[in-house]
Amino acid sequence: MSLTSHIFGVGRSSKPTSALDRLWQQMAIATNWPVLVSVAVLCALGVCSIWADEPADGRKQLLFVAIGAACLVLFQAVNYQRIGRWSWGFYIGAMLLIIYTIVPFTHAAPNSHAIGRVPYRGGAYAWINLGPMALQPAELMKLGFVMVMARYLRFRSNYRTFKGLLPPFALALVPLALIMKQPDLGTALTFIPALFAMLYVAGAKRAHLIAILGLGMAVAPVLWLAGSKDSGGPGLPVLKYLPTMVKPYQRERVYAMFSDDAKTQREKGYQQKLALITFGSGGITGKGLGQVPVGKHVPEAHNDMVFALIGEQLGLFGAAVVLGAYGVLFAAGVEIASATREPFGKLVAVGVVSMLAGQTFLNVMVCLKLMPVTGVTLPFVSYGGSSLLASFMAAGLLLNIGQNRPFVMANDAFEF
Repeated sequence: MSLTSHIFGVGRSSKPTSALDRLWQQMAIATNWPVLVSVAVLCALGVCSIWADEPADGRKQLLFVAIGAACLVLFQAVNYQRIGRWSWGFYIGAMLLIIYTIVPFTHAAPNSHAIGRVPYRGGAYAWINLGPMALQPAELMKLGFVMVMARYLRFRSNYRTFKGLLPPFALALVPLALIMKQPDLGTALTFIPALFAMLYVAGAKRAHLIAILGLGMAVAPVLWLAGSKDSGGPGLPVLKYLPTMVKPYQRERVYAMFSDDAKTQREKGYQQKLALITFGSGGITGKGLGQVPVGKHVPEAHNDMVFALIGEQLGLFGAAVVLGAYGVLFAAGVEIASATREPFGKLVAVGVVSMLAGQTFLNVMVCLKLMPVTGVTLPFVSYGGSSLLASFMAAGLLLNIGQNRPFVMANDAFEF
């Protein structure tokens, strides 16, 4: 073989790489392993904790993990820019499903399992029965929102004006309002960190974002005090004529955090109080994997309060492992975002990390009684198919962006 043939590979005989070989080469990228290992650790601890509390749900969670892993591979295998072309379809489809859940004629009795109906569960009409499983469209909307926001911001600069911030905020506030209608305050709150993080990275002016935050803080007391006594509000002069924005049960959850009243602690404050006792009962090293004698008495322990179960089983060390795994996952996501010059991929990575980080923060704060109960799941750990699938899809997008960084012959994105 000539030197030219040797250099350029002319005449070289080699076997074509299979799809499995290409997938393995992509997964071997250095930034992928922190994401994969973190997700595996969190899922393993989640399944063990759910199994300890309710073995039947633990078996279901294993199935959800298997389906979620398949979704991760799918979202990792197809180039994220091709997935991005379906952003609006994903967003609108999820929104239509959310609207379906709030239409009264679709609602069913609390224990109904009729396919296509929306039962009243956990204080909200948020799930659609699909036979043996239930779909929570709000979880899919979180991913749809991140992709649509990234799609909208990628080549624009009008959001650097105050007026130009209206479309991005509308993209967030419309699904947020629909989710609040279910009502599902916890899931709605997770949109806010992603919205501000993506706008900040895209180059929105800090003064504008700070002004909006200040305006929100100023309006919050009005929203809390609005409404007549007949509709569950405090009935203050002038404000009683405004619509009630805060549900009575939401007020009770806030009051329960600060109340030592025995009746309140037996009722509205019971879940959070017992979750904190469960977490503390594990001490430094815990009682052992699968040992949750106190946690079994916590309502919805393997959903909203699964972090307390980990504390009881594995103690402070186990809680540190969970928080460390999240730290590694988010650090890897930030590295992927910072090293990606292509604007759509950069913004999707930022949105995914901020959404998961905000959700994690809310869940842990609620479990430690530092925030009122909101019903937010712990990503990759809590029981629930929709939440788990959405988290796996988000992780798949992170892997996808990390391994597909197109060469961009232009200035870095969002430099103003």
